[in-house]
Amino acid sequence: MKPVMLHPDTWNGVASECPIKDMEWIRSLGQKTYCHLWLRWPSKSNIILPPGFDRYIVSFHLEAVDVDWLINQSIDAPIIVLTDSDSYNCPLPKNIKFYRFYWWHKQCELIKKWHPRFDLKKIEYQFSAISRRITQSRLLVVTALLENKTDSLIRLDVYKDPDADIKTGNKILDSLHDRFFNTWYGKTIDLPDTKSVFPNGSTYGNQIINSNPWTEVYQNCALHFTNESFHYSYLEDNLGSYIYPGPFITEKTLKCLIGATGFVPVGQFQTYYALKQVGFKFDYDFDTNFDNDSGNISRLVSIVQLIENLSRWKPEDIFEATRESSKYNQEYIVSGDFYCFCTNKNLNVINQVCKE
Repeated sequence: MKPVMLHPDTWNGVASECPIKDMEWIRSLGQKTYCHLWLRWPSKSNIILPPGFDRYIVSFHLEAVDVDWLINQSIDAPIIVLTDSDSYNCPLPKNIKFYRFYWWHKQCELIKKWHPRFDLKKIEYQFSAISRRITQSRLLVVTALLENKTDSLIRLDVYKDPDADIKTGNKILDSLHDRFFNTWYGKTIDLPDTKSVFPNGSTYGNQIINSNPWTEVYQNCALHFTNESFHYSYLEDNLGSYIYPGPFITEKTLKCLIGATGFVPVGQFQTYYALKQVGFKFDYDFDTNFDNDSGNISRLVSIVQLIENLSRWKPEDIFEATRESSKYNQEYIVSGDFYCFCTNKNLNVINQVCKE
């Protein structure tokens, strides 16, 4: 059975042959434009853009933007990058140009279709956090939830990314790192009941499985920690000092918006900001300034400190701190206003690209 995804399949070919629904406009760019759409870390697959075309269009919605791959393409012609992300100050070649082309609204429509609205808020827990894959940010946040003895629904599997082993040099975070590997690593932390089933529905699996916003994780918990797929923003490497394109946002965040669930973005910086830019509100009654901090370590420290602070709050008080904004965000999607906003933004981008 073919997996059911929130995105079209990866496709490459000349623009005039683009078969993707809602991307038919690309066909008008003709046979001298080459496309590689819905890329997923192409640098790991040795994908190379073929030479000889006047223009190239690539898109990153299925995974975060692959900066190394873009830089290593031996192409002088313009490369147009369609993505929900901002390029910030990433040192890209001059022939590479980013356009904010949204697919979040398309994902939300599918989630609504797959999982019809079923509001049943019954706040019993303070927090929730779900992760199949252990990464640096996820292990630190989950350990902070465990060490502060919060009343939480937590799911963490044993599969580990290499970056999970890396210490930060920060005393607070490294203490949590050591605590995790001394106490929790190798153990599957599962939900305390049997009603919430979280089989693997990752990007390489079946997203209809893990896009349900009506489970206990979102409806019985006051605040969700999103544990997004990619969390690095500020970087220092062979390219210099810069902010990695983002924020990369998936169903992990979108189902919180649909389910009227308050959330803390455990991912790239400016997640709240990027969502505000498309019409959402986050007037939470606690400090969210960490979202504006591009520093990966300092942002995680702030989130850990937020957990420590909110761990003293009752579940109903945490829920009330986000309730008004969360309800607004849900209605913004359900009403169709969010879909219209993104569609209009995309039409402007389409007109710009077609004039290039």
